[in-house]
Amino acid sequence: MPTLYEEARAALRDSEFKPRKRLGQNFLIHERVIDAILRTLDLESHDSVLEIGPGLGFLTRRLVARAARVWAVEIDPLLTERLRRSDLASNPIFHLISGDILKVSLAEILPSEKIKVVGNLPYSISTPVLFRVLELREHFSLLVLMVQKEVADRIASGPGTKAYGTLSVWCQIHGQVVDKVQVAPEAFFPRPKVRSTILKIELFPTPRVPRNQIPILRGLVRAAFGQRRKTLGNVMTAWLTSDRGAIEKFLRSEGIDPQRRGETLTIEDFLRLTKALNSSTLLRAND
Repeated sequence: MPTLYEEARAALRDSEFKPRKRLGQNFLIHERVIDAILRTLDLESHDSVLEIGPGLGFLTRRLVARAARVWAVEIDPLLTERLRRSDLASNPIFHLISGDILKVSLAEILPSEKIKVVGNLPYSISTPVLFRVLELREHFSLLVLMVQKEVADRIASGPGTKAYGTLSVWCQIHGQVVDKVQVAPEAFFPRPKVRSTILKIELFPTPRVPRNQIPILRGLVRAAFGQRRKTLGNVMTAWLTSDRGAIEKFLRSEGIDPQRRGETLTIEDFLRLTKALNSSTLLRAND
C-alpha cells in the first residue's frame, strides 16, 4: 500500500500539478498527524463537518468514513476537478464547493444545526479565515485547525505579552483554546519552512457578546491594539473623538486606570467595557 507521500507525488505527477506557494499548498502526508486531527475533532456518527482546503483529499476520505455529512471548500480549480473525479464524488454525504473560503456564502450552504470545522489552513490567510469563521460562529461548535505555530501562539497568548493582540481577544471571546499539538515540517509535502500546530477551539454555546454590540467590541479592540504604546485614555479619546475627562471618568467607573495600555486588558475587561459603552452616552456623542 503506497504511503501518503507516494500518493501525493503520484497524484501531482499524473495531473502535472505543481503546488502553488501563493495558495499555501503544503499537503499533509503523515498518517499519524491525520490520526491526531481526527482524535482532536472527536467525530461522532451524527456530526457534520466543514473542511477548509481538502487539497488531495487525504483527510477528507477519513472524514467521510466517520461523519454524517462533509462539506469541503477548495479554491484551486485543478484540485477541485481531481476531487470530482475521485471516489469521494460518488459518496452522497460528500459536498464539494469550488471557491474561496473568504468569499463563499457559507450561511446559505450549511445546515441549521451546528457543525465542526477542520482544515489545514494556508499560512498566508489563516488569520482572515479565523475571523470569517468566527463571524459565522452560530453555525459552528468546534474548530480544529492546522495553523503556523506563531499564529497558534498568538491565539492562546494572554494580556501583557508581545503576542497578545486582536486575534487573541477575538478567538478567546468566542471560544476556549483547549488543545495544541505541535507538528513538524516533515509532515507536509512540500515541506514548509515553519513549524505548525493543530489548534482546538471549543466555541461557547452562547455568544458572550450580543450581535448588536459586536461593532463596539471591534472598535474597542482596534483602538486598544492599534497604538500599543499609548494609554487607554489616549486611544479611546482618539477613537471616540470625545472629551478626555469624560473618557477617564468612564474608565475609572469601570475599574480601569486610564494610564493602562490596551495590551494589558483581559478578556473580561474587554467584555465589561463593551457592555458599559453600549449603555453610555460616549458612543451617542460620537454618532
